[in-house]
Amino acid sequence: ARGRARRAEATAAASSYDGKTVVCTRERGKNGALMNLLAARGARCVELPLVEAVPGEDAATFPDVLKRESWDWVCVTSPEAAKVFLEAYERAGRPSGVRVAVVGAGTGKVLAKAEPTTFAMDKQFTPSKATAATMAAELPCDQGSLILYPASKKAATTLQDGLEARGATVVRLNTYSTERVERLSPEDVAAAVRADVVTFGSPSAVRAWVELCGDALYERLTADARALQPAYVCIGETSAEACANCELPDVFYPELPGIEGWAETVFLALDMPVDDRWDGVDLTRYRA
Repeated sequence: ARGRARRAEATAAASSYDGKTVVCTRERGKNGALMNLLAARGARCVELPLVEAVPGEDAATFPDVLKRESWDWVCVTSPEAAKVFLEAYERAGRPSGVRVAVVGAGTGKVLAKAEPTTFAMDKQFTPSKATAATMAAELPCDQGSLILYPASKKAATTLQDGLEARGATVVRLNTYSTERVERLSPEDVAAAVRADVVTFGSPSAVRAWVELCGDALYERLTADARALQPAYVCIGETSAEACANCELPDVFYPELPGIEGWAETVFLALDMPVDDRWDGVDLTRYRA
């Protein structure tokens, strides 16, 4: 249906996407893997960070908490959380016996690259699907297991709620937060709203897009009756739900979260016939 999120389950048809522009909006320096996959098929990629990571209220105490207890698991649910964990692990004196559970391979690779012996991929627990709900259901734990969850301040409570329902004791630390960047140049915004696809790696990026680019997008759509919004391709269902809450049309997300599936979903969005695109949106309520 037009204007609704579509879960990608097929394979992109075209082999080259020359002339197509994709905007990648994760924090600066974190778009490389996706951009490489897209560029390999001819897409023109533009890095436009809409969000940035800032320390959370529990960042300072994280090292002490990490070394204070013998945790059964430390749950790490994003590449940024992996980076924050590694910094705390070093500051804590590299305590022994730390076992990590990661939400997906991308997060696991950050840990394994930094600590190839201690946090090798085969020493990590990874759920069958890269979601907090699946991790909560599949993590090897039982009544009384002690689990440390260093999270984004904005992360939902899905993981801790699921683990606590199984009898585990979960200590959540809000170690970082993903916040909107202060501003974008008018030139970057004007180019972004003309892109074929915009990608989102978090709900925060979705909201930042509307707040930072909504005015320019509205002006483009009202000035040209033939203009279309970009298609929006999310890394997973949570970001797609944020798009729906912001009433963005033509939203796609992969069946299985991950960089490869994300890239393939971008190609599917680029293959979508123009006649199937939604040809308008009311952004007036987002205008300043």
